[in-house]
Amino acid sequence: MKTILLMSAAFAAAVSAPGLAQGAAATGASACFIELPQLMADGPTGIADLRAAIAQLDQRLRPQVEEVNRLKRLVQTLEQQQQQASPASETGEEDAAPAPGAAATRDQARIAADLRQTNLDLIAKQAQLQADYQAQMRAIVGPVQQRIGQRAAAFSAQRGCGHLKMARTPDLAALRSAGARDLTGEFAAWYATGKS
Repeated sequence: MKTILLMSAAFAAAVSAPGLAQGAAATGASACFIELPQLMADGPTGIADLRAAIAQLDQRLRPQVEEVNRLKRLVQTLEQQQQQASPASETGEEDAAPAPGAAATRDQARIAADLRQTNLDLIAKQAQLQADYQAQMRAIVGPVQQRIGQRAAAFSAQRGCGHLKMARTPDLAALRSAGARDLTGEFAAWYATGKS
C-alpha cells in the first residue's frame, strides 16, 4: 500500500502553520525546510512515533487493501476469460470462428455478469477503503502530525526561520537552489530529546 506517499501529502498540508507561511523576505529571517521522507525513514532522521503511527495505520487497513488487490486480480482474470471466450469479436474475423453454441453463449454471459459484479464490488471496496483511510489518518496519524507540526514551528522559530516548509521529495531541488536551510537532521535530533 502506498500509505507513506499518501501520508506525505496529508502531513505536508497538516504541518503548514499559518504563522510560518509568511515569506522569509518579509520577516528578514531565512527560509528553512524539513524533509518529510526523512522524518518517516528509519535511522537518525526518522521520528519513531511517526513511523509507529504509519505502521499502525498500515496494519489496520491491510485486510482491506488485500481485498481490493484480490478483486483487481479477479477483474483481470475475468477480462482475460472474456477475451478468450470471444476471439472472433477481437480479430474482426467473425466468419473465421464457428458460431458459438448454447454452452459457449452461457459461459460468455456468466463471465460478463461476474465481471460486472466484481467491478461493482471493487468500486465499493475502494470507496470504503478511502473513507476508512481518511478516518484512520485523523485518528491515528493526525495527533502525531499535529504534535510534530507544533514542535517544528517552535524549533524553526528558535533557529530564526521566517518560513518553514515541510518538504516532499519534488520540492527539495528548488528549496536547495533558493538557499533554504535544511533543518531535517537537527530537528529530528532535537525532537528525539523531547525539548520544546
